[in-house]
Amino acid sequence: MIKVLKLTVIYGIVFLLGYLGTGITLYYLKPGVKMLPEFVENILDGGETWKVQYPETGDLTMFDQQVLNPEAHNPEEEILFTDDYNSKNGIFCFRGNAQRNAPARGLLKGKPTKIRLDWEFTTGYDGRTTEYGSWGGGSGWTGQPLVVKWPEKTALRLFGMDAKFAKQRNFREVIVGSLCGDIYFIDWKSGQATRPPVSIDNPIKGTVSVDPRMNGLLYVGQGIKNGDRFGAYVFNMFTGKEIFFRSGLDPKARRNWGAFDSNSLIDAKSGYWFHPAENGQIYKTNVSDNREIPQAAIFNYRISKHPDLGIESSFGAWNNLGWFGDNGGNVFCLNLMTMQPVWYLDNFDDTDASMVIDLQEDGHPFLYTGNEVDKQGENGKAYIRKIDGLNGKEIWNVSRKSTNTKVGGRVNSGGVLASVLPGKKKANRLVYGIFSRVNGSMAGEFVAIDKLTGKEKFSIPMDFYSWASPIDLYDQAGNCYVFFTDVYGTIYLIDGVSGKIIYKEKTDCVWESSPVAWGNRIVVGSRGRKIVSFVIE
Repeated sequence: MIKVLKLTVIYGIVFLLGYLGTGITLYYLKPGVKMLPEFVENILDGGETWKVQYPETGDLTMFDQQVLNPEAHNPEEEILFTDDYNSKNGIFCFRGNAQRNAPARGLLKGKPTKIRLDWEFTTGYDGRTTEYGSWGGGSGWTGQPLVVKWPEKTALRLFGMDAKFAKQRNFREVIVGSLCGDIYFIDWKSGQATRPPVSIDNPIKGTVSVDPRMNGLLYVGQGIKNGDRFGAYVFNMFTGKEIFFRSGLDPKARRNWGAFDSNSLIDAKSGYWFHPAENGQIYKTNVSDNREIPQAAIFNYRISKHPDLGIESSFGAWNNLGWFGDNGGNVFCLNLMTMQPVWYLDNFDDTDASMVIDLQEDGHPFLYTGNEVDKQGENGKAYIRKIDGLNGKEIWNVSRKSTNTKVGGRVNSGGVLASVLPGKKKANRLVYGIFSRVNGSMAGEFVAIDKLTGKEKFSIPMDFYSWASPIDLYDQAGNCYVFFTDVYGTIYLIDGVSGKIIYKEKTDCVWESSPVAWGNRIVVGSRGRKIVSFVIE
């Protein structure tokens, strides 16, 4: 009996060593093969949150897909979008990082009690009439400003930079695209122009992107055709010149519309630039320097159930995974290395709200998004949804009845167009969202939802609807405050945990654009001709 027991133990140890040895070998040589327990893999990768992901693939039979120009990318080269995105030096993209969940920097000085207007910057005005009306100036949806804290040596290299700004202590520059077609550069503190604007001579509705490598590259998407060109642009800010143009009217695309409202992201390590388009394609381009940009590998797809193509929402990314939503209501996860889909989800209707990624304590990614009321007709339901980012399964949803009718001769969609905002610090159990045109009205509703249970903690009736995304602000004690706006000029500041309104004021602006903040200063654009800065006191 003792002999049998000894042999059993010996063979068990041999099997375990062989199993672990084989598993460890495959872990390094073929990382896509998973045979080790998760806790062993966590030990091998050091417990790091940031690593290449190989989630189980879902049912993808609904996709008719191809990768055009596959030779233009290396599908084995690592893509790792972390939560940093050079955050110490500013806000380089829509919502502040690749997970689209960090629209502010710094801390508030003390408990806020009121908001005052500090400066206004006047943009140009484009009165030309397009097929879709006249766009004027200022900024629209999403129209978020960027804020970059340039090192002095880099700032002095920027074309046309006024040295008095570059040499000031803690110089920060606001960069914002306008509906008049110009991209403006503004001093964060004073609201004065720091250097001459650059222009695409066509309306810019979305948010521009600055390369987080701080190599001088500026990426701009066109919103409406008002000239010969229709597409995406790259500027070299050291020379002040356009160095690249990509036409959105691609003959291989499955939709003949050339806009690029979606905000692009750049992986700083590999240099890959990802830009979704409203022609239904996703472009992956290796931008290794600021002189020459090669052709892109292109994800080209169609889904028969919801064939309306076009990506206007900004995609979220975490490690090598990207999450996308389109005009048909298709939401899917894409492996950004291989450019192959991982899972698919029906989001009921047009998806313009950005894909927001929130990591739980164990590092598991969850996706927050919402849908418009558009394809449903004049009346329908809008949902804010929490989704497991690795498999596409819904965790919970919160809904409102919303309307979609014409305003001023144009279709005005209700539902969720503002990005969902995950709370942090003392508000880390909450997530915030805005429903537009609720219950047959022109009003909006701000809601706070428990992240884990999906139960509503509080809601705030808004005077009018809002497409602009809210931002979260924190003091040194970790208390959360949320700032948001509505389309007819009201600004709101609330306690993020209790929902108490701290400050509310009607202004003379039309707010569609999403704000940003650093410390006590907020910058936001409005329709018309204004970029505005508020200070929280």
